[in-house]
Amino acid sequence: MKGQGRCIEPMLSRQAGFAASSFAVIASLITACTPAHDSGGRQSHTAQDFCAPFLEYFRTDFPIHDVKLSYNGKTSKPDQALDSFEYGLQCRFDPTGNTSPIWASINLRPTRSDDDTKGLAAYLGEMKFTPLTGYEKPIWVRDQHTGQTPLQDKGTIELYTRIDPWVGSIEIIDESAPLAITDAQVAKAANLLISTTEAVGK
Repeated sequence: MKGQGRCIEPMLSRQAGFAASSFAVIASLITACTPAHDSGGRQSHTAQDFCAPFLEYFRTDFPIHDVKLSYNGKTSKPDQALDSFEYGLQCRFDPTGNTSPIWASINLRPTRSDDDTKGLAAYLGEMKFTPLTGYEKPIWVRDQHTGQTPLQDKGTIELYTRIDPWVGSIEIIDESAPLAITDAQVAKAANLLISTTEAVGK
């Protein structure tokens, strides 16, 4: 019996050590699988979280030939945190090899304290944006898809939304004008802009 007693303590020590290591592994897995959050309690998001969802739109809903995506003119990375873009993020959607006059850009910037009076509100007013109705969040449009203005020879359509803490926008351009785009395609772009801007704010 004494011999058996001497074997129990090492066995318990090994079991305790195994249990401790198992808990450590589980804890590390939980930590790895838990989304990171910023100091404000929001989930941390990256550039591709905002930009990548638009790839499918420009492949199927409003096709841009062999579309390719770049982040801030290729100076930023897809996994770069959105909060690191002090002045905002721009993603461009261009045709491969410049085979088409149609391209697009989407932008995201932090809301500013003067957006209600000077910033966004003033810009939307001066640039003749009008509110779009029937959406869950405020969204504005400037429709120049015909390109028939004295100062513009290209067809464009622009959308803006503000969902704190972000302002998101999209511009679709046909350099040869006019821009052939349907109301359904505009509505799809508006809903996508709202959903992605809202998602990266959570």
